[in-house]
Amino acid sequence: MMLPDRAIAFILILLLTLGGLLWGLRSTRRVIEAPFLYATGMSLILCPQLFVIAGDRMRVPDEAFWVFCTMVVLCSLALYAGYFSSHTSRCSKWRKTVVRSMVPGRLYLLGVLVASAGTFGAYKLAGLGTVTDLRGWPVYWTTLQSLIMPGIVLMLVAYAHAPTARRLVPLVLFSVVPLSWITETGRRSAALTLPIIYTLPFLIRNRRLRIPRGLIVLCLAGAFVVVYAFPVWRDRFKDHHYLQVIEDHPLSDVIGSMFSGDTTKSAEIADGMIVTGARYELSNYEWGVVGLYNLLIESYVPGGLLGRDFKESLRIGHGVNHDWVSEVDGIPVAVYTAKSGYEDLFSQFSFLGCVALFFVGRGFRKVHEAAVDQKDGRAEIFLCLFISFPASIAYGSLLYGIVMSLPQLIILFLAFRFCFVRSGRTLRSPRYFQTRHRMTAIHAHDYTRL
Repeated sequence: MMLPDRAIAFILILLLTLGGLLWGLRSTRRVIEAPFLYATGMSLILCPQLFVIAGDRMRVPDEAFWVFCTMVVLCSLALYAGYFSSHTSRCSKWRKTVVRSMVPGRLYLLGVLVASAGTFGAYKLAGLGTVTDLRGWPVYWTTLQSLIMPGIVLMLVAYAHAPTARRLVPLVLFSVVPLSWITETGRRSAALTLPIIYTLPFLIRNRRLRIPRGLIVLCLAGAFVVVYAFPVWRDRFKDHHYLQVIEDHPLSDVIGSMFSGDTTKSAEIADGMIVTGARYELSNYEWGVVGLYNLLIESYVPGGLLGRDFKESLRIGHGVNHDWVSEVDGIPVAVYTAKSGYEDLFSQFSFLGCVALFFVGRGFRKVHEAAVDQKDGRAEIFLCLFISFPASIAYGSLLYGIVMSLPQLIILFLAFRFCFVRSGRTLRSPRYFQTRHRMTAIHAHDYTRL
């Protein structure tokens, strides 16, 4: 049962979540905009786990609970404020921008090359059999495998601009691997992101295309099942015993155990609260540099080639070790648990970390308007590659997301550099034309006086 004092925080966060969801459902074109995506992540990950934690004072101390919930409220308000305060299409400040036209053939070819590299990584990873230790070559092949989806995104964008039958066949073939992540291993991230990735380029290109509101609600319910039932069912997915595993572990039992607090499914948010409380108690902040540096070392320095001791010597401070957290309240946390973006920002900048989400909201508003309203192909590619970023704030580290996005950023640079040509035309802001009109009127008035 939820504790009365903690119910206040839960209700406030729930209202912020419902506000974003209802805003998106009011006009279904908004389902690809940051407030709705952000609220979706909160509704699937944060709110259900927060409901469980709010009734268990032994799992999370009061101070950690309130500090974390305060950070959630500040971050939510900051993201909404950043998004709704930005109106780039109506009040643009730029004077002149060179228009660069997309060359779909080049973009599609780049996508094929990137997806081929990712498919090769998936092939080599599958050849290793069951991987029990993510070190050395398994890490390298996993990193290469992650290029499949960026490659498919580039191909999809090119196909949406110039659809042909011969471009559709490779898309289907390359999609076999990411779809197998759902059917063979029950990966939640793939099941949640693939549908929107495959529909997003067409939603951006065709403003009259709308997803039925009822289908969106049904997808949200299905996403809830994916988040909490797939970890229970996935062990039998490889044998394709889907109906049998659902019969053995009914959905009602999975959801009942989740909300009764009998499972560890609330570990991510609970651990995030405990780490946040420990940071607050010890004032052990990293100020954006140490955390980012350690993640770069962890992700891109090959310990298998250069030696684990050398890799460990490059770290600063605690690194990914959270043993110091248990010294505050005596509650251990999992080292590699996704602590959520709220804990991540708080660990860097305390409550001031919420300011970062103001710029996230503002940036995604500008990118969305550039892609949808101004038909900027570069903004379209960026939006398609990073569409899941607002939703991931509720369950993933922002710094880790930035570090792991370096390959996508390199691909983005290559696409901008080689797949767009200068068209020779220019776009000017409405303010420019208003000024030009006034100057013309003044010159005409002066001429009549002569």
